Amino acid sequence: MLADINEEALGGFCDEFGAMGCATLARVADVRNPDEVASLCESTYEEMGRCDVLVNNAGVAMFGYMENTSLEDWHWVLDVNLWGVIHGCHFFYPRMIAQGGGGHIVNISSAAGLGPIPTQTAYCASKYGVLGFSETLRGEAALHGIGVTVICPSLVTTNIAKSVRWRMETAKSPTGEHLTAKSVRLSDRRNYSPDKVGEHVVRAVEKNKGILPVGAEAYLMDYAHRLAPSLGRLWQMIMLRIIQRSV
Repeated sequence: MLADINEEALGGFCDEFGAMGCATLARVADVRNPDEVASLCESTYEEMGRCDVLVNNAGVAMFGYMENTSLEDWHWVLDVNLWGVIHGCHFFYPRMIAQGGGGHIVNISSAAGLGPIPTQTAYCASKYGVLGFSETLRGEAALHGIGVTVICPSLVTTNIAKSVRWRMETAKSPTGEHLTAKSVRLSDRRNYSPDKVGEHVVRAVEKNKGILPVGAEAYLMDYAHRLAPSLGRLWQMIMLRIIQRSV
């Protein structure tokens, strides 16, 4: 069962999975809307009978200084990144308990959930939230034989780079379109495909890992923040200087 807010993208994914011989169903759903997620859950159980692996993956990104971030921006980021995960678990998790036989929940956080990144206050807040939510749920879900894994990837080549909101407004700032183009080029150069992340996800589910950083940057962020907080703060200032010069 696939769900996305983008109906055209869903059609392409259904074709891709169909070519692999997979029976695939798709539903248009906005994870910010609890009624739509509830309907998605109901459709899943009506059509398939059970849910063995739930993956909460929807996400958006925003770069900007806190003073330039509106409340609407905050709601946009938190409603998709954090509330999307909460909605998914709220409706599916009780049904997974009731169906019996265990199962697994995969929540996608980010390297930004492992350590602070300058100009990503809202994004980091949402991803820290997903990490804490998942770690806490993992303890409860174990009582029902259900695993919970939170995935923390660094930069991955996805369309998220094309929909970034920029709140970097200063007298010298380039336009949002210019910054988006730079973001897309950086993502393309990194060339870390979703398929690679997917391979890590499968292994994490098989081994019932709790937290999984993906990518060298994610591991560096994790170790620096946990083992050397003062070094992490220094790294923050260096990153902020690099960001200010690049924009």
